[in-house]
Amino acid sequence: MASSLSAIDRARWGSAHWLIFASVSIGYFLWGIIGSLAYILFPEYSYLWYYIVTVAAIPLAGDLILTFISDRILGRKSAYLMTMSLYGAGTLLAIAALLLLPPKTIAQMSVFLLGYAISMLGVEGEVPIGLALLAETTPAKDRPRALVLGPNFENIGAAVAAGVALLTFSLKGSYILNTLTAAILALAGVAVAIALRLKMPESARWLVAKGRTSEAESSLRQLVGSGFSGAEVRDVSPTVGLWARFGLLAAWALANYISWSAMAFLFEDVYFTGAAVYLVMMMANLGASVAGFVAMPLIERMSTKGYTLLSFSTAVASFIPIVAALVMRAVTLPIMSALAFENLFFITFTWFVRTIYEPSLLPTNRRAFLIGVVRSVAISSYSVLAYFSTIMTPLQFVSVSLGLQLAGLIGAGLWHRYGYEVKGATLESVSAPVPLKR
Repeated sequence: MASSLSAIDRARWGSAHWLIFASVSIGYFLWGIIGSLAYILFPEYSYLWYYIVTVAAIPLAGDLILTFISDRILGRKSAYLMTMSLYGAGTLLAIAALLLLPPKTIAQMSVFLLGYAISMLGVEGEVPIGLALLAETTPAKDRPRALVLGPNFENIGAAVAAGVALLTFSLKGSYILNTLTAAILALAGVAVAIALRLKMPESARWLVAKGRTSEAESSLRQLVGSGFSGAEVRDVSPTVGLWARFGLLAAWALANYISWSAMAFLFEDVYFTGAAVYLVMMMANLGASVAGFVAMPLIERMSTKGYTLLSFSTAVASFIPIVAALVMRAVTLPIMSALAFENLFFITFTWFVRTIYEPSLLPTNRRAFLIGVVRSVAISSYSVLAYFSTIMTPLQFVSVSLGLQLAGLIGAGLWHRYGYEVKGATLESVSAPVPLKR
């Protein structure tokens, strides 16, 4: 049965793939909205324990616990239904806190945090599981496209959330109303996502890894139901071992996550208040959203190794105007908005390096969990750095981000020299744990 899995790589894109792609894309869109809720509300509740829950503890739990359950017990589809149920339950509780409890009270903050924590548990579990699902079910010819365009909906969701916050704050001047509007929008998306997930097939690769061959055959029939594309698909021999790949992915995640989060959610609070914060946040996430549609043709025309090198090179270069603006103290709202757009545009190129490589280079039986561990390295480091950013100058924080991007660029250069091409290759071959013996 395992040898039949290459049929997925050679399949023509069909209705089953559309179901999976739409489900994953909506999940990422909701991540962008739900992940923004705490940052939208944060000016109301600038307390340490609020920060610890929203930024640090819950994301780690989702990345490590739910992904482990997905790999070991539930698979992709059932775990995906569980994560979306957590989205819905948590969002409902957050809405109830904002509507029913006295504003700006410990009771309202506590219930909102509980709801937000439940939602973020689902969000952070969903991200690695979604990448695993896309990689395991998408034909090789379409895999890079799906692994870029699907996750790009997170950027679109965050831009929409910031835009809604900007509009509602401009009209009413209320952080609570901003958060409530975004939460209701997220809840509507949850219902659509659950309906799609009930119809989509399970990952045949995960079923085979668990020895459930009869169920795998049924899933395989759905995934190849539209026939074969005729595109050339090849096997590759990995030149880098599994744990070296894992270390490189963790370094790239660290560089991308800290740099992206700083400009998308932290810097604007240092210099601005009120509607100006949401404008910068919206421009940052708009730049990230546009990057997905620009990156896609580049990835289709270049090797993934070449795209990786280009991405980290441009990300490093994108910090030059930011450093110049900070040194010259030229931090006005128009300048910061433009810099946020420009910086997030290029940093998001490195996000797509991650969304392509993380599910491609890690094996099926541990794919979701190892992606979660990679994310946990970045999230825990960001949590510490973001907390200490209160005693750092913006220039110091930017310098740290730039240094991490330079480290990512060195990793990209090493991968370009010693790594191997994953585009157009079977998933089993690119994720094989043993390197080629020379």
